[in-house]
Amino acid sequence: MLHEILLSLSGHPSALLDASQNPPHVTSTSIALLSPPEAELLSSLGHLSRLHRRTRAHVARVAAAHPSTICRAVATAIVSHHLDRFQRLVLDVEARILKQDASTVGAYNIVPLAAIVGEFSAWTRLMEWLWHISTFMAPETPSKASQKPASGAAIIDKLRNEAQTGYPDIESAALHLGTIAETSWLRQLSTWLLYGRLPSFGASDFSISLDSEEDLSFVLNHALLPKFVSRQTASSLLFVGKSLNQIRSLPSSSKAVMGPSSSISELELLPVHVGHLAAVVAPISSAKLSEAVANIRLSLSRNLLQHLLPPEKIVEVLTVLHQFFLLGRGEFAMALIAEADDKIQSRHRAPTQSKPSQGIHGILLKEAEINNTLSRSWSVLSSLSGEDDHTDDILDLAIDMVHLSVQSSSNQRPGTPGRAKESATVLPTITNIVFNDLLLSVPTSLTMDIRSPLDLFMTKSDLDVYSSVNAYLLTVRRAHLHLAQLWKHSSIRREHPPPPGYEYSNSAHGKAILKRRRQRMNARGREMRKVWATCAAAIFFLAESESYFHGEVVQESFKHFLQWVVGPLEPHNAPDQSNDSETSTNSNLSGPFKKSMSHEKQQHDPEALSLAHRHFLASISYSLLLTDLTFTKAIRAFFTHVDELVAFITRLQMIRQHLDLEEDDGVEDFMTNYKQEEKDVAKELDRARRRLDSDMKSLIARLRDIDAERVGSSPGLSMAGTREEGHYKPIRVGGVDRLLMKLDWGGDDEEEDHEDLL
Repeated sequence: MLHEILLSLSGHPSALLDASQNPPHVTSTSIALLSPPEAELLSSLGHLSRLHRRTRAHVARVAAAHPSTICRAVATAIVSHHLDRFQRLVLDVEARILKQDASTVGAYNIVPLAAIVGEFSAWTRLMEWLWHISTFMAPETPSKASQKPASGAAIIDKLRNEAQTGYPDIESAALHLGTIAETSWLRQLSTWLLYGRLPSFGASDFSISLDSEEDLSFVLNHALLPKFVSRQTASSLLFVGKSLNQIRSLPSSSKAVMGPSSSISELELLPVHVGHLAAVVAPISSAKLSEAVANIRLSLSRNLLQHLLPPEKIVEVLTVLHQFFLLGRGEFAMALIAEADDKIQSRHRAPTQSKPSQGIHGILLKEAEINNTLSRSWSVLSSLSGEDDHTDDILDLAIDMVHLSVQSSSNQRPGTPGRAKESATVLPTITNIVFNDLLLSVPTSLTMDIRSPLDLFMTKSDLDVYSSVNAYLLTVRRAHLHLAQLWKHSSIRREHPPPPGYEYSNSAHGKAILKRRRQRMNARGREMRKVWATCAAAIFFLAESESYFHGEVVQESFKHFLQWVVGPLEPHNAPDQSNDSETSTNSNLSGPFKKSMSHEKQQHDPEALSLAHRHFLASISYSLLLTDLTFTKAIRAFFTHVDELVAFITRLQMIRQHLDLEEDDGVEDFMTNYKQEEKDVAKELDRARRRLDSDMKSLIARLRDIDAERVGSSPGLSMAGTREEGHYKPIRVGGVDRLLMKLDWGGDDEEEDHEDLL
């Protein structure tokens, strides 16, 4: 029986210990002659032997077929270390029995069964834990196929949690397996961090992968990262590998353009980076990993990326974004709005070529017409530009990179891009109120091509925020222009053309004509007085809002951000960590390389620049009130009602022109009842005026609430991970109270009748 027990514990099936298919007790008739204590002792050994066999077989399958190399390493360590220790214990017990060791064999060569059980009792809990870990990595049977295999990050986090226990044996096993898993993860990470290449095996389990939508674009999946990797460190990992991949993919001609000062290659920096990464050992410390990644990032940026992405190119792109997305060049907004209005008016004036069943789709602008609108705007700007070479360069770059894109109906939200992927980033949480469908009556957004190497510090998410801010500012400017252009309609604002000369006033018939015209104009003037007052108030609101948004928010914020970008980065301003990393990097380089680095002007790290750029975007979105849902909803309704008011005024002007022709010259149109239409349009115009008044009151009230809510507050930006190289802190522009001071008309509005205006 002793041989049967030892063989079963070694991993062989046993008719003695596996007599019952449903343990926990040995109740087979073949051992019915055993006493209950003996049967109970054998049941514990049988349970341990079955656990050993199942665990060994399962981890062998995991080591052979699991998609994660980390899980395979853990499974191999379970077999080669822990189960091997158990096998050696079985052999040791067998050797002591054969040698008749007194610690195991008693008098008369009797081996107590309790002694055998005592030798293996400590392994029961550990074997159960090993079985639990193996089933956590992959389900045991195909019936549990709905349970997906665990990722490498999941098993690392699991082992770290399991190490926090009061059982020393389980703690020791968890620490050992955790060290194996984290070492395997570091080896997988080193391929990306040192060479910019994805792992050749187990890439599906790696946290960084190729983006299927764009070529040579990488995305980061935070779910496949261990929990000890911070968000900022993960962003640095993505940046370093992407930079190395981009440098390697550059053609030789582009590398030659970088100049002789960039003679240091990524391969010559490799020993330095390996030294930084070698300082990280398992169990991995989050601070150590962050420090090593930061050192590699700074070394790469200061030796290679400053030549690949010079400050002049960064400033050039930021200037394009400021002038055309943030409307820093006002004539661009004027030209684009004018061309868009002409395109829409010509589309409505032209005879429709579509079928009646097409409805509104027959008059909507096509993508080619939208692109033609932007092209005509570029032509207007080119004719207006002076002889300043820098201005012409910026305009040429914008013509080459900036374009209008038509968005599909499922993608009209201007909210935070990448909301699900990057929940902890500093991108602003813009509301889902759209403004991009007011310019051309279809959802269109101003976008820009992000070309290499600009994608090192700019992402598509940043451009989506720029597009949302541009649509908002462009709509404010458009509403202001449309209201201001109403004063150009002389026939509705004053008596135009003027009354006849003195020959009419010398006769009774002429005097009657002049009196009738004067009474008509006086009546129309009284009717339009409230409308003009509302238009003037709306123009005042929009003018002061534009002055605040452009002058105090956008202009000052961009000027402050640009000063931070182009400002010199002195060594004494950098924290100790950056200096230490720079010193360690320089000490490992040869003489010529160290000399070239010491004489170069240090610039901001592209990743630090990217993070500062996102802080800048979050700051202006917060100051432009785009993060406030109530305000954006109210101002969207305000813009819609401005368009309604302008349309009714324009229509009323045309109707009254026809009525004047009918009354004064006898030109009648029997197809249309202009008198009844004048009454209907005048009624709708009054309702539109009341709605606009109500919108302005709601906006002013909301601005007062925002001013009270934001007292002493600032944008909720996380500045974590920006301690290197002097982090960027957005400027605190004037609060909403500065806008409210200008919008305060000095008295309460008169009470008006409350009626349903909708």
